[in-house]
Parts: sequence; C-alpha cells; structure tokens
Amino acid sequence: MQRETPFWRTSPFWLLMAILALVAALIYLGNRYRDVTVGMEIVPKVMSRKAAALSAMKMSIVKSVEAEKSAVMANTDEDSIRFAEESRRAFEAAEKSLRELAELIATYPSVPEKELLQEFDSCWSEFRKADQQVLEFAVQNTNLKAARLSFGAASTAMNEFGHALSGLLSDSTSGPVCRLVYDAQTAALGIHLLHAPHIASPDDQEMDDIEKLIRQNDAVVRKALVDIRRMIVPANRKVARQAEAAYDAFMEFTDRVLEWSRQNTNIKSFELSLNRKRKITAQCEEILTKLQEAIQSRAFKATR
Repeated sequence: MQRETPFWRTSPFWLLMAILALVAALIYLGNRYRDVTVGMEIVPKVMSRKAAALSAMKMSIVKSVEAEKSAVMANTDEDSIRFAEESRRAFEAAEKSLRELAELIATYPSVPEKELLQEFDSCWSEFRKADQQVLEFAVQNTNLKAARLSFGAASTAMNEFGHALSGLLSDSTSGPVCRLVYDAQTAALGIHLLHAPHIASPDDQEMDDIEKLIRQNDAVVRKALVDIRRMIVPANRKVARQAEAAYDAFMEFTDRVLEWSRQNTNIKSFELSLNRKRKITAQCEEILTKLQEAIQSRAFKATR
C-alpha cells in the first residue's frame, strides 16, 4: 500500500509559501519606501523651520542690542525707559524663537545641533544677565540727573549766593570783610567746579579725593560767613543771612549731586554695554552662525 505524501512536501504548499514570502517582502519594501519618502518630505520642511526660527532669533537679538545701546545713550529718562522697553520686547521675541528652535532640535535631533544649542544656552544665560544689568543701570540715569542738577538748580543757588555776597560790598566795606567775601565766593565756586569731574569719574578713590576738596572748600566758606556776620554792620546782616541761605541751598544740591554721581549708573551701563555685553553678544552670534551652518548642511544632504 502506497503511503500518502504530507501536504508540506507537496508543490502547492511551497507555492503558497513562496507567495506569502513575496507578499511579506512587498509589504516590507512598501513600508520602507513610504518611510524614505516621508523622510524626504519632512526633513527639508523641518530644516526650513529651524532656519526660520534661527533667523528670527538673530534679528531679534540685533534689535535688542541696538535698543539697549540707545537706552544707554539716551539724554532723558523717558527715552531711556522707552528704548529699554523696546530692548526687552526684542529680547522676549528672541527667547520665543529660541524655544521654538530647541523644540525642533529635540524632535528632529542631530548631534552637532544639540551640542551647539547647549553651548548657546550657556552663552545666552550670560547675555541675559548682562542685558538686565545694563538696562537696569541705563534707566536710572544718575549721572545725567547729577549733571542736570549741577547745571540747573545748583548753578542758580550759586548765582544767588554770589549776588548776596556782592550786596555786602560797598565803598565803605572794610578790607577784612572784602577779603572774606572774596574767599567765600572763590571757595564756593571751587566746589561747583568740582561737580563735573566727580560726575564723570568712574573711580571711587578719585571721587573720594574730590569730595575731600569739596569739604575743605566748604569749611572755608562757612568760616568766612561766620566771620563776615561778626564783622559787618547791623544793616547788612539781612543780606548776610540771604547769602547763608543761598549757600545752604547750594550745598544741599551739592550733596544730592554727589549721591547720584556716586551711583554712576550711566557710566556703569556704558562700560557694561561697551565691554562685557559686546563680548558676550559676539560669542552668542558666533555660536549661532555655527548652528546655522550645521542646519544648512543637514538640509543640503537631505535634498541631494
């Protein structure tokens, strides 16, 4: 009796297996083709979005830096505040573009892009700190306020003091009183002239030396006024009191000038902007240029 051949040894079985293998191969190749096709479609779009976010960020940084410089150089508080706000808005726009770029790189990563983004994050953190310091100093304008006070109200008080001292002089004024009036006016003018170098000085020791001279001159003026009051005739004592009041007002303005000048916010903002901020900005721009080149290189390879 002849044994029956198992089905798996028959030709139809192998034909069926061959058909199934062919179908599986076609499905696999179809999926691979679809993945490649989808990749070819997505990669250029992603690279374009990365490049756009990067370009927008660079433009916003330029706007922020330019507005910050304008805030530092502004002649009024209003202009300083307005430019500072412009700088902050541009900085926030740069931050937004940076977040978009970071999300794209995280979703569609490459090693060079991730490394450069990490390097930029560190530089950007320093940029943020310097930017906040510059703008904080710029809007305070203490040196500018000191200069305006010196050339404004303090100058007016000095003129009133000189006018009152002149009222003490006449043909009958004694020689000692004339000398005291001269000494008082000369020392007071010396104080006024010391305002400018104090306002312009970035050095604490130099400002200390200037304030020492101011105190010395102040002592000369006050001693002269006391001696004048003691030596003049009673009819001139009212004029002497006017001179003393004008000088007291002048010295109050002087104290405020020195206080504002000591803060040196205009000088500090200028130095920060010119030195530290400029260097950090250059470093950040260099990293962004490398990142842009990395993105463009990858986009070129994807479209070849």
